[in-house]
Amino acid sequence: MRIIIILCITACINVLAFGQKDKYLKEVVLKGDYRTNCLDINKNNTKLLIGGEDEKVRVLDLTSRKITFETQAHYQAVVEVRFSTIENGFYTVGDKSFKYWIEGNEKPVKIYTGSLTSITDWDLTPDENYFVAGAFEKKFRHWNKENLKTPLTVETDQSKNVISIAINKENNLIASGSYDKTIELWELDKPQKVLKIDAHAMPVCCLDFANDGSQLISASHDGTAKLWDINTGENLKTYTGHLKAISNIAVSPNGHYLLTASYDNSINIYSIATGDLIYKYKHHKAPVLDIEWNNDGTEFYSCDKEGLILNWLVTKEIFAEYYFGNELNEEVKNNPLFKAKKKGESRSEYNNRQNKADRLYQELLDKYYQKHLKLLTTPLREN
Repeated sequence: MRIIIILCITACINVLAFGQKDKYLKEVVLKGDYRTNCLDINKNNTKLLIGGEDEKVRVLDLTSRKITFETQAHYQAVVEVRFSTIENGFYTVGDKSFKYWIEGNEKPVKIYTGSLTSITDWDLTPDENYFVAGAFEKKFRHWNKENLKTPLTVETDQSKNVISIAINKENNLIASGSYDKTIELWELDKPQKVLKIDAHAMPVCCLDFANDGSQLISASHDGTAKLWDINTGENLKTYTGHLKAISNIAVSPNGHYLLTASYDNSINIYSIATGDLIYKYKHHKAPVLDIEWNNDGTEFYSCDKEGLILNWLVTKEIFAEYYFGNELNEEVKNNPLFKAKKKGESRSEYNNRQNKADRLYQELLDKYYQKHLKLLTTPLREN
């Protein structure tokens, strides 16, 4: 009896602490005793890179769930981390610098300096030959791979500090987002502004290029994200659904979906093409600070202000239920395979029928997911 009581008390404590489990929450990965600011996952989906408010960087082995590397990375909080996709190393961003490390080495291989104030946001090109950073100035800077100390400094026309930055080498563009609520687009190879957008009602805190670089996604403290045409500055879509500021965004590997993390403790997933809010992930009890897709787009990771790191599923069911839930439920309702156990039906017969029902349900999900994919051809225009 005592064991049962203890188990019940433990279960109640877990429910109070974390709330009802979201059905797409795969697992709690880590509960740190420090604020986790940023995450990245390596290309093999085997390691998680973690940057903390405690100025440290850690590497978590996702198989063993053990920290395999930990070191003091900066003299201020680590605000961005990124695995290299070319070499066996990673980048950290904090204070007025960013650094390149090899796992196992206590000291960085390269230190990039030249910023006069603390870096607010950072990005790099896929070939890792160019880097760009905003700081607490009305400027941004960009470095090439071998130019560690003398970056090119660009004075923007924005009236307040640059707090978000993105780079797109294919279109030769850098985007800067500011506290003044605007976005500016600049040519990469020379300091020439090509476009300015009055973007949001509050500061522009996140930027990312999408759709092969032909569009730009921004997010703001106003709780919305927006899709922009980089040639005209036209607002193509607006993504709503958060009650507080957005903290981070992530475009899926296939380019179809957008994740937004928020200070309202939730994560939203949208169709980039249609603007639909497909699902709201809820389990965090503190502001969500970063989100990262795994490399096949079937899962993602999130971290929050209290140090909790979670692993989430992105299944076909999410899309099938959102777009075709009525049709899916009707097929299930009318098919005898999904009926309750019949009178006189043996356990083995019932189990066999359940197995067939499970297979059929997966086929239905596949069918409706394929129908959903056809919706992604919808023209990108504001509703």
